[in-house]
Amino acid sequence: MRKVLFAPPARLFVEQEIRYLRDRNPAAAAAFRASMARIGKQLARFPYSGFLRQDIPVSGIYRIVLGDYRIDYELSDDAVLVLLVRHGRQAEPGLPVDDDADYEAP
Repeated sequence: MRKVLFAPPARLFVEQEIRYLRDRNPAAAAAFRASMARIGKQLARFPYSGFLRQDIPVSGIYRIVLGDYRIDYELSDDAVLVLLVRHGRQAEPGLPVDDDADYEAP
């Protein structure tokens, strides 16, 4: 079983989403918190349960969909690192574009 770690942007989003939901609907905040705990346990036991993203120029990034939320993560030998959590209605984060022609192509 792997340990599950949240990168600072993912942790920040989860904390902010819980606060946002708690102000509007405490039951929704509790449900979101419980869902995040369940997805953490799932990724610890089944790290390949997400799908490998092919739509971005970075290899080795997986995505799992949890209701309205998208969770992107990567794997190491002993851990799952959750990189990003976002609501599905939010725009995909952009990647900086390297304007020279020697980018990391295979």
